[in-house]
Amino acid sequence: MKNFNNDTSAAIATAISGSSAVITFTQTWQPVVTFGVGILGIISGVLAVVYWGKKINRLDGKGKN
Repeated sequence: MKNFNNDTSAAIATAISGSSAVITFTQTWQPVVTFGVGILGIISGVLAVVYWGKKINRLDGKGKN
């Protein structure tokens, strides 16, 4: 016969341990992810400036197209 008190305690302990592991993992890798997202934002901004610069030149008749 199962002892439900031990199973419940084990399930709670496993949930706490698993959530602690996930929290530790996310705290460890957060600076790396933040750096990557920051670089991606900078690249996107530069590409947006280049795009709009080319579009403005076309509207002024200075560009090829």
